Amino acid sequence: MIPDDTTPVLRQISVRAVMDVLLNAGATSRADLAKLTGLSKQTMSEVIRVLESGGFVRVKGVTSGRVGRAAVIYEVDPEAGYVVGAELGVTSLRVSLANLVGGIVASTEAPAEALSGTALLSALGGLKDGLISGAGIAPDKVRVAAVAMPGVVEPDSGRLSLSPNLPGLGAVDVRTLLAAELGCTVVIENDINAAVIGESWSGCAVGVDEVAFVSLGTGIGLGALAGGRMIRGMSGAAGEIGFLPIGEDPAGADSLERGALESAIGGRGIRARYRALGGDAGLTPADIFAAAAGGRDAAAVAAARDTARIAALAMVAVHAVLEPRKIVVGGLVGRLPGVVEMIRAELSAVSRRPITVEASALGVRAALTGAVAIALNQAHNLLFSPADLPMPLSLPAAARG
Repeated sequence: MIPDDTTPVLRQISVRAVMDVLLNAGATSRADLAKLTGLSKQTMSEVIRVLESGGFVRVKGVTSGRVGRAAVIYEVDPEAGYVVGAELGVTSLRVSLANLVGGIVASTEAPAEALSGTALLSALGGLKDGLISGAGIAPDKVRVAAVAMPGVVEPDSGRLSLSPNLPGLGAVDVRTLLAAELGCTVVIENDINAAVIGESWSGCAVGVDEVAFVSLGTGIGLGALAGGRMIRGMSGAAGEIGFLPIGEDPAGADSLERGALESAIGGRGIRARYRALGGDAGLTPADIFAAAAGGRDAAAVAAARDTARIAALAMVAVHAVLEPRKIVVGGLVGRLPGVVEMIRAELSAVSRRPITVEASALGVRAALTGAVAIALNQAHNLLFSPADLPMPLSLPAAARG
């Protein structure tokens, strides 16, 4: 680690300033680093020496074609550390390994339907171990892991709440168990919060500071950024829009457990509505929307239209409270072909205000991408921000290609 109790705060601030430039602007000469950070040549030399000796910065080359002495170009060594981004979902587990500049080294995934409780955490640890072993990376080079999962992890107990679709994890200290499984500092984030971070980092909301992500799937959830900052609420449960009193009787037993909106248009609610209209009990939400698109299944057409109408009401509620520049729709149902178009069509009937609704650009990998971004940002701050005077570094642009 660069900042510690023995490093003067001013030196830590200087390190932070230099790394902020190198992480966000890429390879830069020492002279340009001094100009951009306002540091003296002597201080810059000392900072570069510290970063080189720590293995965080390396020489990329020298400038050419200029009058005068050639300048040495420095860059962050991507192999100086790694982070893990993971998604622990109801149906699947996904893990990505990224280097210190955000390049994805390797990714993997596995089904999760047959797992429950702590077996899910152990499986995630196994996937992570397989990735770093396959990449030939020493375990201690992994600095931080971020795990995106449904629900909210309580700050004091580390227990998972508001996640009825992940049975068996509500009575254990998820944070401590994950830290043991993953062998490094662990950050846990709600999966929908991670998804909106993913879209804002490298999806359809890059550069948008006011954005909401609505997930329509097994459950219903919201992640939102205001002024580029996550809206969390008093206990971290902001965004649990499945509990909006829309679509079903909010006083019903299932609504009190899962929320009225989730009971109406969560995966189970869509199937129940379709069956109530005379449809086949064996069809999944994807089957129902596909049948609706064909137009020959009247029950599917009605169930899909009802789902879109109720979802449109939820979009109006989100827009009325947050007024985001755009609402991104994802999730197992939200990313099905034609769903966003159906919601847009219903919006015109329930709102005169313009509401921009777009399909997720990252699709199934939105939460995983957000988890990588969270882990990367946390690693940068742990390594390069002052220990005595926290100054979070901004997240560099996502690696392309």
